[in-house]
Amino acid sequence: MEKDFDFADFLLQFYSRSEWRRSKVILNNLIGRRTVSNLFWGMQYGLLPFFNLFPKLKQDTFDHYQKYLAQTNLIQIHDTEAQLTQAGQQRKEAKQKAFLRYKFSGIGLYTNLTVIQDCLNLSVQITSEFAYQNNRYYPLQYSGRVMNFCKRWFHINSTQKFPDEFHAELTEFLETLNSKDADVFVAGFVGHNTFGLTDQQIETNLNLTSFEWQLKTLDLITQFIRWSSDGHQINHPLCTQLITPWLNDSPLSMSSATTYQQFLNNYTIEMIAQKRKVKVNTIREHLLEAAILKNNFPFQSFLSKPLPDKLHKYLQDNASGKWQFTDVTELAPEISFFEFRLLQIREVKSKNDD
Repeated sequence: MEKDFDFADFLLQFYSRSEWRRSKVILNNLIGRRTVSNLFWGMQYGLLPFFNLFPKLKQDTFDHYQKYLAQTNLIQIHDTEAQLTQAGQQRKEAKQKAFLRYKFSGIGLYTNLTVIQDCLNLSVQITSEFAYQNNRYYPLQYSGRVMNFCKRWFHINSTQKFPDEFHAELTEFLETLNSKDADVFVAGFVGHNTFGLTDQQIETNLNLTSFEWQLKTLDLITQFIRWSSDGHQINHPLCTQLITPWLNDSPLSMSSATTYQQFLNNYTIEMIAQKRKVKVNTIREHLLEAAILKNNFPFQSFLSKPLPDKLHKYLQDNASGKWQFTDVTELAPEISFFEFRLLQIREVKSKNDD
């Protein structure tokens, strides 16, 4: 791993040398602000794999790093947009190997990694103390919903064999990791007469920066989630029970998922709007989210008519991110914004599949 890979280098990966990009889009995707606009531009900028990885990232912290990148001549800023300099492009390429180590694959679209990490930490502590029949200890303090969930999980499973069974499941997961990552995964756990290492101690032991350790933590909990929800729940039911309630089946919001399913069941946009008692534009927003996030979206249901020659040439001659709705409506006044955005989404997806 690159010794000096920090959050500034991480951010650098989302800027472009060839185009100005909206800084707010980068922040909004990293903190998991789900709007169709953020998701669309996040798709354009390659941000969706990292969606919601840093829900606690503050605006002033983001601004601090962006200002640093500008001061060191790695990006240039104009109003609300930023672009890589030549030096920034070189730095981005030099740090890309470290960046590409992490395969989050949009896990933040399905869950909140921090919540699952909190549940795992607390469940390990509860189980360890139970194994030693100790009910006088100070539990780790997390949000009320995490505390209540772990209490229910414990009461459902607290048989005499429970600690050994949970230990066996965690051991099975650790065997899927290399020995170093396995040690890192458990290093911070708190249990009976075991206080765990602090983040700073782990960073020092591993010779990592604070941000590298943060990425490593996110990467390992992502692997744990994938392992726990891999469809073989019968082999590790305790871990699966910890994960499943926090993990959505779809990358879509619940409302968008409902709309999309109704659309797949041959309801029209107008019928769905009437059935759900919402505006037609709201249903269109839901379908745009589905077009962005779901594979095999049926674009032809809305884009079946041949495009006018002039519009077709305009779309071919310009990158999809630079298409302007005003230009498109001059060439084809019958095109709605909904259809325009679907054209853009389809174009980005086709390029990504190439």
